[in-house]
Amino acid sequence: MMHQRPSTIKEFVKVATVDDLPEGEMKGYTVGGEAILLARLEGKYYAISDVCSHFFTLLSSGMLFPHEFEVECPLHESRFSLVTGEPHAPPADSPVASYSVRVEGNDIYVGPKQPD
Repeated sequence: MMHQRPSTIKEFVKVATVDDLPEGEMKGYTVGGEAILLARLEGKYYAISDVCSHFFTLLSSGMLFPHEFEVECPLHESRFSLVTGEPHAPPADSPVASYSVRVEGNDIYVGPKQPD
């Protein structure tokens, strides 16, 4: 079992523009050496680590479940919340990092998770 390493993202960093990510889709990006999955659902953006906490696989290669706000790992079918990074289906039992997202003009920024 592989556990997610702590995030090295300490400030907001531009990841994409709003035109890069259509509604109802997700994409993987590399930010400061970290793999980030960015999803756009119901007009909002969500960002979690793109690396499954169970086994090194890119979640952005998996399946998006927009109504559940979840992504499914393509390797062993673990599901993770796009909101919190928590696992919702085994075999993964450790969360992945989740990030705060803000949009400024056309630019999408990802940064450390902010308290709600």
